[in-house]
Amino acid sequence: MNVENLLRETLADMADEQVPPPPARFLPNRPARRRGAALAAAVTVVALALGGTIAVRTLSPEAGRPEAPVAARPQPERTHKMTINEGWRVARLFDNLSRATGEPAKSFARAAEDGRALGLPPYAKGRLEGFAHPGTYSFADSATPAAILTEMVARFRETADELGLASRRAPLDVVIIASLVQAESPTEADMPKVARVIHNRLARGMRLQLNSTVLYGLGRYRGDVTTEDLKLRSPYNTYRHRGLPPGPVSNPGEAALKAALHPAAGPWLHFVVTDPKRGTLGFATTGEEFAELVERAARARLSG
Repeated sequence: MNVENLLRETLADMADEQVPPPPARFLPNRPARRRGAALAAAVTVVALALGGTIAVRTLSPEAGRPEAPVAARPQPERTHKMTINEGWRVARLFDNLSRATGEPAKSFARAAEDGRALGLPPYAKGRLEGFAHPGTYSFADSATPAAILTEMVARFRETADELGLASRRAPLDVVIIASLVQAESPTEADMPKVARVIHNRLARGMRLQLNSTVLYGLGRYRGDVTTEDLKLRSPYNTYRHRGLPPGPVSNPGEAALKAALHPAAGPWLHFVVTDPKRGTLGFATTGEEFAELVERAARARLSG
């Protein structure tokens, strides 16, 4: 039987349907519903015979209303988690941020040029060095270099507020000393004593004679300082110039800031790395004690 004949017979059956009983026995309009149901069945039969798919509207009151669209669930934005170590300089910071985010290092350097936009405190004098606070950060994939650096400065300001740094007479000097303490101390336990040596030498008008400042002026991160290096004509050469260098030489952590603010009590004027392998510091007050520490350090190097 072809489709046309099938449809014709179905409709003929509907035409021969008996007259409905009196309305007293049944609800009104039931025949219309039966005809509607039969018609829907007929259409479905035809559709199945054609091997196709058809959408049949029901006769319910909701038939004409479109279905509400299902809202797409937003995908979470990817983030980059990164730990900024204590003592990193901004140059190293920019390189590591570039590797983590895919942004060029020069983009971070450009963002650092606008210290006011980053929220640097006035005593920073517009320089980021010393004020990009170490710690672990999570950066959204869409975060700009300026937004990332701003978050680091904000964390510095939080720490500085907790320590009461802004109330000090020379807060920039505190940050500079903290950066020196961070660069020169093998462990946190040494930091208060290293800070005391720096404070004592400054109070006596002595040159600081710190290798970390010379290396910063040379753009180097580590290694021995040679006699030739000490000829460097730079304000960061604390073997030539008295007082503090013009700015921080690293980004100190909270422990170094605390040590700069609250150095240990003691008369020390010198410190020497007496055991390079273990990073042991020796502290001395007199020239004779200092000479003994230097000799001990030389023996340790020879034996190593």
